[in-house]
Amino acid sequence: MSKRILVIDDDESVAWVISKALEPLGFEITVKHNIKTGLKALDKFNLILLDLVLPDGNGIEALQEIRVFNPNALVIIVTAHGKMESAVNAMKEGAYDYLEKPFDIEELKLVVEKAFRDLAIREELLELRQTREEFKSSEIIGKSKAMLKVFKEIGRVAPKDVTVLVSGESGTGKELVARAVHNNSRRKFGPFIAINSASIPGELLEAELFGYEKGAFTGATDKRSGKIEAAGGGTLFLDEISELDIDLQAKLLRFLQDKEYSPLGSSKVIKADVRIIGATNKDLGERVKTGAFREDLYYRFNVIEIKVPPLRSRREDILSLARHFLKESVKAFELPPKDFSKDAEKALLEYDWPGNVRELENLVKRAAILSRESVIEKRDLFSHDFKAVSVKEFLEDKLNGFLREMKKLEKANLYETVVTEVEKALFSIVLNETGGNQVAAAKILGINRNTLSKKIKEYKII
Repeated sequence: MSKRILVIDDDESVAWVISKALEPLGFEITVKHNIKTGLKALDKFNLILLDLVLPDGNGIEALQEIRVFNPNALVIIVTAHGKMESAVNAMKEGAYDYLEKPFDIEELKLVVEKAFRDLAIREELLELRQTREEFKSSEIIGKSKAMLKVFKEIGRVAPKDVTVLVSGESGTGKELVARAVHNNSRRKFGPFIAINSASIPGELLEAELFGYEKGAFTGATDKRSGKIEAAGGGTLFLDEISELDIDLQAKLLRFLQDKEYSPLGSSKVIKADVRIIGATNKDLGERVKTGAFREDLYYRFNVIEIKVPPLRSRREDILSLARHFLKESVKAFELPPKDFSKDAEKALLEYDWPGNVRELENLVKRAAILSRESVIEKRDLFSHDFKAVSVKEFLEDKLNGFLREMKKLEKANLYETVVTEVEKALFSIVLNETGGNQVAAAKILGINRNTLSKKIKEYKII
């Protein structure tokens, strides 16, 4: 890690003392005498020593800007006697530590070395997280204009520690967007906890979020912490917030306003340092109109909204996504290398994807596992969809394995066997659909009723 330190202080004697104390220890010191020039140099430094009183502004305001433009940097406040209240306020704004002027040289060395040790630990933790599946799964594939807009919004929102709403149809990847916001924020070293509001019964969701004391309700045999506590220092992702119970919405609003909560069955008030990201596939504005969602909570969530586009409106990303999912499937299921045929690629591009990216992922995964060849054909992807696959392709897919085995026999009677079994199965299915009505069945099959009656007797279907 680079041992570079930025000092923003208009007192040249202080800057000189810092340089003389730290340069012999291998630290490289850069000095700026005002906020304007200091902020321009931010991105090159992991540690910043910041004076609270500067000629062109307030050090706390400068700290706030640093937290936005370089959220990973640690900031040590340098303050004169009599400015302790300001130092405390700066700590609340996210400063790492503070030093009083005139400061002790040994104390300066200790604080700076500790800061760099903490930076090294953070980097190590981040590397460990990057090897875990939860971090890898935050990769978002896409080069379309619609997705570039989403990427820009993630970059704009991530450093600002505000509530975010991610909206979009089911399967578009709203949780991936939330993870990307988390992983690009100063909270990336903390946990990312996801909870689906629609999958947990309303009466249990409050306990799941806030935790509970022993005996708080029937079945609460032990004390248990909630997801908010688990997400401390990180991000809590609430999926499908439109499904929150109206009473729970009020409690969540109070938490968003005060960052305080009480577990069920407890009068204890607990502070929580958690960023909330909500997601919905519904129109929250319409839910507000019908009274299903609180207006004040809607405006609290809707400070910044990221809209994730449906897959059908970003068709230029479809093949990139499909190849990504195919590569993942081949690796996960230890399959031989596979690729898509031209017809398969054309079918992927023409399909409307009502289930969005999730549907594409599941379809590719299924085809990768079930296809016998190294090239995945259209019928491997869409064998379940009669609109996308012709009858010929459907039958070829179903008969392929059967015919391989039959060809091994000397007297297989392939033609007679296949035609008989296909006819028998077809007549049985149509008769079942018509409730045994031979007139209706013959009409669907496009054959004479007498022909159908003869075949029924021949195959002993009824």
